Amino acid sequence: MLKKKQYISVTKKTKTMQLQTEIDIKPFGEKLSHTGKILLLGSCFANSMGERLHDAKFDVCINPSGVIYNPFSIASCIELLIANKEITENDLLQHNGLYYNFCYHTSFSSVEKQSALAKMNNANRQGSEFLKKTKTIIITFGSAIAYKYKKTDTIVANCHKIPACEFEKTVLTIADIAKIINLSIQKIRAINTEANFIFTVSPVRHLSDGAHANQLSKSRLLVAVDEICKNNRHCQYFPAYEIMMDELRDYRFYADDMLHPSSLAVDCIWQKFSTAAICSESLKLIEEIKKISAAKMHRTFNPDSDEHIKFIKIYFEKTKQLQAKYPFLDLTEELKYFGAQRKYDSD
Repeated sequence: MLKKKQYISVTKKTKTMQLQTEIDIKPFGEKLSHTGKILLLGSCFANSMGERLHDAKFDVCINPSGVIYNPFSIASCIELLIANKEITENDLLQHNGLYYNFCYHTSFSSVEKQSALAKMNNANRQGSEFLKKTKTIIITFGSAIAYKYKKTDTIVANCHKIPACEFEKTVLTIADIAKIINLSIQKIRAINTEANFIFTVSPVRHLSDGAHANQLSKSRLLVAVDEICKNNRHCQYFPAYEIMMDELRDYRFYADDMLHPSSLAVDCIWQKFSTAAICSESLKLIEEIKKISAAKMHRTFNPDSDEHIKFIKIYFEKTKQLQAKYPFLDLTEELKYFGAQRKYDSD
């Protein structure tokens, strides 16, 4: 298996020939810092990047409405967060014994009406408060193909396994995508003048309608994002799709389903993203956090050995010092773990 930063090359005499396209990414003007909140919205790739930001101890909120693929539903999610709208019983539908709402992922559904409402409203309240204070919003478009529920003529975020005959497939136009997302940006900036935006197009392939339809869909998303970024000075684009298609164009970089990037591929994209989008101080801080995380994951055959006791003591102290130096970090879990593992007296 290839390492994260390994390139295949061949040497002929003194000249090295590179046999892999490397996507060149200019450093972002506005960079991410641990002191700023980050909201992620969109496809499952937004979840993957959000998890890595969370592991690096950034203050993140990931998909408060669940995974969303099409830009119109992302805009609807933003509307819910801005309005902090309370979902009521009248907003719920029922199918196969589950209560659901078309704006939310199936993970919010429940056999009990009050449980579904509680999950939706709790997530919406948290996301709404986060939106007002967030420094950066990362939006990942997954597909330009959307589905309208015929009874209400509205585009849904999730079909909730309702029979396909009750939906109409529609392909969103570049103009409509740009228009609705530009409007969402304006509405967000009206309540949060500090908000900046990073757009990506998900490298996950949507092949249910065929490879050609997937390429057409991604093409529309790419052109729409380009229009959005040209018209908004607070927007930047990160080429996750291009990295996967060109730099990592090998099935070894796909998961078993041959649709989603593998963990290694996401790590490669994360490495590119970190270099371009995260400030130098936070990059150094991430390295310190990695060491503490690795120590927390370390397992020993003899937890009572002097060597292990010393190891735990060292990392407990390192974690305390890091927390004191950077009070905005949440190292509660690590401090609790090392504290519980200690085998020595402390002040």
